[in-house]
Amino acid sequence: LIKYNKLLLSKTYTMAARNLRRTTRSRVGTAPSTAFVLLLSLQSSLFLHQVSSLQTSLPSCCRPASTTPTSRRPSSSSWNIIRFGGSRTSSSSQLYQQKITQAYSTEDVVELQYSEFLPPSAASSNTPVIFLHGLLGNKRNFASLASSLSTQLQNPRPIYTIDLRNHGENTHDWRSSMSYSEMARDVLAFMDKLAESNNNNHDGDGNDGEHYQKAVLVGHSMGGKVAQSLALMHPERVAGLVVLDIAPVRYYSQPNKEKGGGGDDSGWKAVEEIVRSVAQIDLHEGGYTTKRDVDAVLRRGMLEDPALRAFVLTNLEQLRTSEENEVPLRWKIHWDGIVKELDRIAGFDVHDQVMDDSAVIDDNDDDDGGEAMIQQKEQMKYEGDVFFIHGGASRFVRHSYISTIASFFPNHMLTTIRGVGHWVHAEAPDDTIALLKKYLDR
Repeated sequence: LIKYNKLLLSKTYTMAARNLRRTTRSRVGTAPSTAFVLLLSLQSSLFLHQVSSLQTSLPSCCRPASTTPTSRRPSSSSWNIIRFGGSRTSSSSQLYQQKITQAYSTEDVVELQYSEFLPPSAASSNTPVIFLHGLLGNKRNFASLASSLSTQLQNPRPIYTIDLRNHGENTHDWRSSMSYSEMARDVLAFMDKLAESNNNNHDGDGNDGEHYQKAVLVGHSMGGKVAQSLALMHPERVAGLVVLDIAPVRYYSQPNKEKGGGGDDSGWKAVEEIVRSVAQIDLHEGGYTTKRDVDAVLRRGMLEDPALRAFVLTNLEQLRTSEENEVPLRWKIHWDGIVKELDRIAGFDVHDQVMDDSAVIDDNDDDDGGEAMIQQKEQMKYEGDVFFIHGGASRFVRHSYISTIASFFPNHMLTTIRGVGHWVHAEAPDDTIALLKKYLDR
């Protein structure tokens, strides 16, 4: 039986490779989830192979392209799956998770604002999808993608885009702290509220809204780290995880600090400079009355890229006011809180414990503390299927990070969309939607 299964699997891959040979040469790797990989192999033009290194070209960091496809948008033939995790194992970290799981209080979490995209058909019983934006983003960043995806899935799902802490419409509750553990608990509270709401709506009709107890998380950049933190904190609540161009590591702005060389070539240094510069703009003292006024200030040596300026200005709201002394502009982002927490945002934490390499460095003087941190990292895993989508021109996911990704997510898959930077969903929206459809409909 074992020989037969091996032969069948070999023939299946052979047929898939034969179909793809016209467009590219392929080499098959070992996948953690056979059904997942076969589906991608047989139903798309993806090709599978191991990689020795990622592309080393410097990205146009943090440069959001237009949300509409451009003539230079990579075609589906540029997708390239380059890494698989290990074989699926039973949950060895359940006992550890039970010990450290902490209940949140309503005072600790922010009631996140959101947009809802329901499938056109009748109410779906499939697990919902929640999109998490990146730093300086908001729920509208994924509106077009979510709207398109909601009508294209073979297995329809309700889709939600949310404003993370200190971003977007959460102006009612700015916070001074925003660790990934805190932001993950905000999302968990949103999921609990969603489940409760659907339980009430379906009361007595035989559908208790149980599928809302879990969600598939799709996160970009900072939102991707939030999604990873939540998956590691509460794996039983995460039905799937898609991470757009970010790794569960610390990024540095100084060249001599980042392991693996480079230091500032990931683009984090530019991120910090943008945040600190824009945060200094005082709408009151500057006497600005329109977005055009602020755009002119950004253009003068601060942000020369027009697409990047347009992205930053999505956080500026034009107000209608009759008061002569009132400024008709308002930031929908908590600059003070974000600037204060830039170091945390550059890192990665789970259950309020720093999980990036800086924690091990800080604990080197205490052998017991360093050993305990290493043991915690080894025990903390999310064993569901995780799909990392990397921009080929970005340096936020590097070859040296693969071992860290694998330690947290043993059943991961990494694919590269060649020719795009950090903003994969904005620069290649059609390819991103197609990959999400393959994952969600697998």
